[in-house]
Amino acid sequence: MAKLRILALTYKTFPTTLAAVRQAMIDALKGMGMRVLPSEAGDDGASVSLLASGWRREFDVELEAQGVKGTRVRVLAKDGVFFEENPATDLIAQVTRLLEQSPETMAFDRAAAMTDRMAVLSPSA
Repeated sequence: MAKLRILALTYKTFPTTLAAVRQAMIDALKGMGMRVLPSEAGDDGASVSLLASGWRREFDVELEAQGVKGTRVRVLAKDGVFFEENPATDLIAQVTRLLEQSPETMAFDRAAAMTDRMAVLSPSA
């Protein structure tokens, strides 16, 4: 059974750029058969709002840059007059899977792994 609430926001911070998270979010929403409306960028370019709708459900997504390589995502899923927590959580899980497969994220992970290995091999460690 879906969790219905008066207001249910779901948050997650990704260790990647705003552009990469935005593209993964759009891909995930379209993969769910949602129609994604044109996005609105904030005045400073550090935030983006997305609206998506399809089959009795609406998603309101806000992406906010957190430094150079961090992006906070806020998702609000609405079904009629109620807000649902599970679809918002599922959307974030799909975006997470897409980002784990993206070349940019894989390159970031490889660089971090190399740095860890170098720290282990260095004589001062």
